Amino acid sequence: MIRIGLIGKTNAGKTTFFNAATLLNAPVSTYPFTTKKPNPGQAYVRTTCVCREFAVTDNPRNSTCINGARFIPIQLIDLPGLIKGSWKGKGLGTRFLSVAAQADALIHIADSSGSLDAEGKLAKPGMGNPVSDVYDIEEELVRWFSKLIEKTITKLIEHPKKGTPFEESLNHDLSGLKITYEHTLKALELNGLTGREPARWKR
Repeated sequence: MIRIGLIGKTNAGKTTFFNAATLLNAPVSTYPFTTKKPNPGQAYVRTTCVCREFAVTDNPRNSTCINGARFIPIQLIDLPGLIKGSWKGKGLGTRFLSVAAQADALIHIADSSGSLDAEGKLAKPGMGNPVSDVYDIEEELVRWFSKLIEKTITKLIEHPKKGTPFEESLNHDLSGLKITYEHTLKALELNGLTGREPARWKR
């Protein structure tokens, strides 16, 4: 089953969306960090069923068909909110990011009314900046990934795995972040690092 994580600033409305999509009743409040741990739930993606397209009778085993509409189950995860500096552990950031990295996809929820201040507290509509909020969350993700990758590369340089190519060792240690071997090779290629001695990389 596909796992989709809900990310965004604290108090942005992630849990409200989660409850609407899953028909669950996770706690919702006006104070920051109401969600302190990931909330998993099941939701459904609606699409046109093949029975309508091919004019056949079907009996799906992993989803439901209702009057020609296919409802495909997915796992939706409501994640603790982020604030600036979460990648360094501020707020509940590290708890959030470790789960977000294991999702197959992320939905970024933002408060377009600008009703949140920098700390995720409620403010008058228009006082906050939803565009900056979106960029801030994306920056947190990039910085956190960068920190983990830097740490992994340093460890492999200091303690190389004998008989194993560096690319394979790097991918093995990052596989928990859903980084494939193809991702690793492509990243090295785009940065001109393929075949270069890691100890001599400029970091």
